[in-house]
Amino acid sequence: MDLSNLMQMAGQLREQLAQAQAQARELRIEGEAGGGLVRVVMNGQHEVLEIVIDPKALADKALLEDLLRAAFNQASARVQESVRDRMGGFARSFGIDLSALGLGR
Repeated sequence: MDLSNLMQMAGQLREQLAQAQAQARELRIEGEAGGGLVRVVMNGQHEVLEIVIDPKALADKALLEDLLRAAFNQASARVQESVRDRMGGFARSFGIDLSALGLGR
């Protein structure tokens, strides 16, 4: 592969990475706990977009704390999985095997 091809590939890589980052901002991924008593919505950059707490969960502070923690952790895990899947597809399009680097499945 010559330098010209490498430069062209690098440009495409930068462009697609910028697109992937923009798409991550647009993702809406939800985590919930307590059968829906607490719901957390994050984007693909782990920014919290929304927190919904059912009034029934307000009566018990310790329970509410546990439900919030569980909902945040679930949303965060789902964001990581979604981003990993998207990046895996992105990397494969450039012939990169993330699993060989310990980053994919």
